Amino acid sequence: MGVSQMVTIGTVALVIIVLMLVVMWALRPKTRTLSRRRYNAEAYRRKLALDDAGYSVVHGIYIRDKQGKALRVDHLIRLPASVLMVMSAPADMGGRISAQTKAGQWRYLAASGRVGFFVNPVVQVQPLIHIMKARFPMVRLRVLVVFPDGTEFTSGVPNTACLASDFLATLKSMAREDGTESEAMAAAWEPLSKALARSGANASNAGRDEEGGAKGLPPAKAAKRPGKVARRSLP
Repeated sequence: MGVSQMVTIGTVALVIIVLMLVVMWALRPKTRTLSRRRYNAEAYRRKLALDDAGYSVVHGIYIRDKQGKALRVDHLIRLPASVLMVMSAPADMGGRISAQTKAGQWRYLAASGRVGFFVNPVVQVQPLIHIMKARFPMVRLRVLVVFPDGTEFTSGVPNTACLASDFLATLKSMAREDGTESEAMAAAWEPLSKALARSGANASNAGRDEEGGAKGLPPAKAAKRPGKVARRSLP
């Protein structure tokens, strides 16, 4: 084999390798992530949209999960016959997610390209659901997780999730499912929202104290109390 033939074969092989890399790059799973600033801004825009829509809402509370860790609930919303807890997807959510309603864990593709896991929010709040059902047996407690626009659900969108742009439409659909306002909901909302806001403040302060202790910092003497209630009539 002559030198010219070896050069030709090497050139062809290099071209093939480059083409394969280009195809692999084009077919790679697409990721999209929000900066922390945009992530918080989206949650704030949801808050404003909820207030404008006229729902009774408690914003920004914390509850304890099964492991005792503080879990943020962005919005606690009063619907005609149920209470809806709205949470945000993980901050590093980058693209695809496999989320099934009854699965214990949801698997997603992070912006870094790695595979991340988080506990199904419905599973996380089961202890709270049991407590609330014991005190308010006629009130249904529901969960909704909001994902960034562009998220691809590989297993279909579960009924406990929606995209950011579909949030208000999903909320209205849930309200229609409830039908007319129940007397049980009317009687339970005030004590229930106050109890969750109060326990949420304790969980939030405890979480901050734990975080500060891990960093060698003293507990905060005063913290802004979460759980501000916006009282409005149902649309």
